[in-house]
Amino acid sequence: MDDFGQPSYAWLPFAASGVLFGFLMAESQWDLLLFSAIIIGVLISGKVNKPQFSIGFVMIGIMLIIRGVPVITSLPELLLILGILLIASIVDERGNDWADRQQTTFVSGFFKYRFTLKVSVLILSIFWPGFWRAAVGLWFFDTGYEAAGIVDRNQFHDNH
Repeated sequence: MDDFGQPSYAWLPFAASGVLFGFLMAESQWDLLLFSAIIIGVLISGKVNKPQFSIGFVMIGIMLIIRGVPVITSLPELLLILGILLIASIVDERGNDWADRQQTTFVSGFFKYRFTLKVSVLILSIFWPGFWRAAVGLWFFDTGYEAAGIVDRNQFHDNH
């Protein structure tokens, strides 16, 4: 909504997203890890630039308080994975910005659809099989995210 000049309509979707993120983050250490990397990556990349994001973060915190934080089995291992995912997330966000300004090529398509993180989670799930479910979930989530973006852009352009 923010992209189309109606940021006041973004409060409810951000709140709903925060509830969903918080719910999923409480499911397992792998989900907590993946969503934490995405959130930190977006923050570091400067994409959190509107007050509407705050309700999402509040809702994540509330959901984690209600549902609890999952048990962490190996902090050093999870910090290693978090570092890898964080780098992939930041590369995706920066690469996506770059791809928006480029001609259509394989490389710009790779970054436009944020494949760095998607490929990284699949590779990590080879070494940490417990991560597989979170990896598959990311692919489904991102497919829905991209499909919604396409529909939204088409709807916006049809009405303007």
